[in-house]
Amino acid sequence: MVWAALVLVTIAVARLTRLVATDVIMLPLRRWVVNKWGEDSAMSYLIHCSWCSSMWIAAPGAVLWAFLMLPTKDWWLAVPAALAMSYVTGLLSQLEER
Repeated sequence: MVWAALVLVTIAVARLTRLVATDVIMLPLRRWVVNKWGEDSAMSYLIHCSWCSSMWIAAPGAVLWAFLMLPTKDWWLAVPAALAMSYVTGLLSQLEER
């Protein structure tokens, strides 16, 4: 059950990252960020980059997974889980681009 939940959260992170970084429905948010901070700003890069935004989306997902699915002594697994979720999301975004 723990591993199934990890896979499910990872897929959810990938979907939310795509929503933020590329889907049309979030285009107004991406435009607002560019208008507010400029096209070459770190914030604009963050919201357009799947690799970058996936890290920020994976962090709360991994924490939620760790605290709901793991014993209290294993809370530290949220850190590598977030990194893994972000990495898998980045790889999936590259596959979509092809």
